Amino acid sequence: MDYNNLKTTVRKIEMPDEMKLRIINNCQSKNLYEMGENTMNRSKTNSWKKKMTAVAAVVFLCLCFTAAVSAAGLSGFFQDIINHRGTVTGTQYEQASDELEISIISSENGITVLTNMVKPDVAPYSELEILGIDSYQIVDMSGNIIIEGERTDLFEIINAKTEIKISLDNTTAGDYKLVIHSFVGSKKADQPLIINGAWECEFSI
Repeated sequence: MDYNNLKTTVRKIEMPDEMKLRIINNCQSKNLYEMGENTMNRSKTNSWKKKMTAVAAVVFLCLCFTAAVSAAGLSGFFQDIINHRGTVTGTQYEQASDELEISIISSENGITVLTNMVKPDVAPYSELEILGIDSYQIVDMSGNIIIEGERTDLFEIINAKTEIKISLDNTTAGDYKLVIHSFVGSKKADQPLIINGAWECEFSI
């Protein structure tokens, strides 16, 4: 098995760094095992065993990539927030880019970000009552950052949709792009949940 090619391919797939490392380590362990087994049995000429070893290597390679593709799928997942001491301090939701749709209505004083939950009956969306934007940027069409946004107010979710207001009082007329790195949602009495992903939408004022 070409472990170096496998390692390079796995690292290109989008997934949490911890999962990448786990897949690469598993593949490396299997590769070392096969190398040791081949050395011990070098003097044997059993063609059946050689064929089975080759088949096993291919099957294991497929399993590695199946796990990688599954991890890089479009479904989001919950992940613990761990501090520098290794203590779990909360939970966040990752890889939500395809689970929230956005569009923008612009005005002279700001924009309204319209959000739509693609899977409103699935957690965490089924548990949320209010939603806002946690981290965002407003950039011009040359990529220059015009506004480094802080957390917005949280607005009520109605029929899986939300209208989030962002003020742009000091922004001149022109073409811009909203880049959202994370949303934040909650039930009114619960701890807010950060929802990470990547969203972009162009607009003009």
